Amino acid sequence: MNEQKINIITTSWTLFFQYGIKSITMNDIASKMGISKKTLYLFFSNKTELINQVCDWEIKNPQFSFTSKELIGLNALDQYFEFFEFVNKILPQKSDSLDYDLKKYYPEIWMKLKDAKIKKLQLELHYNLHKGIDEGFYRPELNIDFISKNLVSFYLNLRVTEYQVFSPDEVFNKDMHQELTIYHLYGICTNKGIEYFKNKFK
Repeated sequence: MNEQKINIITTSWTLFFQYGIKSITMNDIASKMGISKKTLYLFFSNKTELINQVCDWEIKNPQFSFTSKELIGLNALDQYFEFFEFVNKILPQKSDSLDYDLKKYYPEIWMKLKDAKIKKLQLELHYNLHKGIDEGFYRPELNIDFISKNLVSFYLNLRVTEYQVFSPDEVFNKDMHQELTIYHLYGICTNKGIEYFKNKFK
């Protein structure tokens, strides 16, 4: 793919992620990149096409992966600690408007992105759980499908407010997320795993 087109896509995703889609115009994107709007239209005929390709790019290039070259050599628990740090970093940056705008104005794109995110995250968690079992850190009798689905549901619905019992400050608080992570790890780890992760949270 053309390097400039990739730069437009990644810049657009960053803006959409932080501010939502409706509030970001093609002019905003062009201005952020220091290019003319005419240049944008060389690659994308309209904003809908841009959004569609941005979401396709996000599906193929997730922001986190247990199997990335940086993490593939780590054990399962160290990989999960990296996931913990990623969540702490990324959650406060995401605009509440992003999912809302996609669902309301671009429902077909939203469905494609949502389904892909669910599938991808569940596969990632499956990988980490199997790896942890093989390494003796996670209990061998775990119901991997059940646990992975629960984690997917939790992380992808953190910003859902209809039944939210935590305040926004609590949801994005590192200490609360650490408590939830410890709660999760005590549930899935062997004694070996518990002794290993206890040292991480001293």
